[in-house]
Amino acid sequence: MRLPSVSAVVVTYNRRDRLAESIAAIAGDPLASEIVVVVDGCHDGSYEMLVELAKSDPRIRPVWQENAGDAAARQTGVEQAGGEVVLVLDDDVLAGPGLAEGHARVHAATPGALVLGYMPVRRPAVRRPGDFASHLYAEEYEAQCRRYEADPSTILRGLWTGNLSIRRADALRVGFQTEGARLGYHSDQAFGLRCLRAGLVGVFDRGLFAEHLHERDVDTFVRQSRMRGSDRRRLEELFPDLISHHDLDDRLAPAVRAAVAVAAAPGMCRLSTPALLWQARRAGQARLWRLESVLARCLRQVELRRGYRECATRAT
Repeated sequence: MRLPSVSAVVVTYNRRDRLAESIAAIAGDPLASEIVVVVDGCHDGSYEMLVELAKSDPRIRPVWQENAGDAAARQTGVEQAGGEVVLVLDDDVLAGPGLAEGHARVHAATPGALVLGYMPVRRPAVRRPGDFASHLYAEEYEAQCRRYEADPSTILRGLWTGNLSIRRADALRVGFQTEGARLGYHSDQAFGLRCLRAGLVGVFDRGLFAEHLHERDVDTFVRQSRMRGSDRRRLEELFPDLISHHDLDDRLAPAVRAAVAVAAAPGMCRLSTPALLWQARRAGQARLWRLESVLARCLRQVELRRGYRECATRAT
């Protein structure tokens, strides 16, 4: 069976400290015929470092663009790539041995596929106060993987990128960018929904292993929570034929859900968000991890609902 050629595409922004390790991991796979690294307008020395790395490995192709977001940078990377298959990796994801070859084998056997590999989060050996963002992310990612396995039709409807491959021709036909909208958080889900419309099929394979070095500070967690809400509203507008009103309750207990609804009400967010942040920090300092996680979920829901509401208000 002839395997298609594979170009790795990595988008990076302000992750110079992680980037060399990520590039070294995928460079260890001989089937990765080139490694296109798009620097999305950051000035942390990433581009200069990549130029140096390329001197010893000509497969590494640094590409600079002005900051335009993940989706635009992925589009640039795919356009620059020359392989039949593009393996799109996040800059904090470490490819496991044979990852490019594994993706290529799935594509050789499955025409019209969008392939997701498995990328569990590397959790700290010892939990520290404020680590709740990565712990919540890890729990939700594993739950999503179980949904993929139970019902493969959810792969494209709830796409989670970071370790993804697709035929380059299909990627160019579908496009990573959402026309008329720059999504800050759910650009991956929008891409999956466009792939669904285009007739592609989602495949999830745990054997395509990578490791996710996920880190988020508290301020980023809060900002991204609000962004998630805003993007969810936009997805409903962009894909009314594929998704309905999103459930924003995050599987909270009924009593907690009711409290969140009050805390997220217009005029309350500016008070409830700082209060929940303070409580979560205190819980972390006391090493009450379960309480810290519950408070973080509540905080996320308050900001998610706030973002959703603000986006809906702007649309009217």
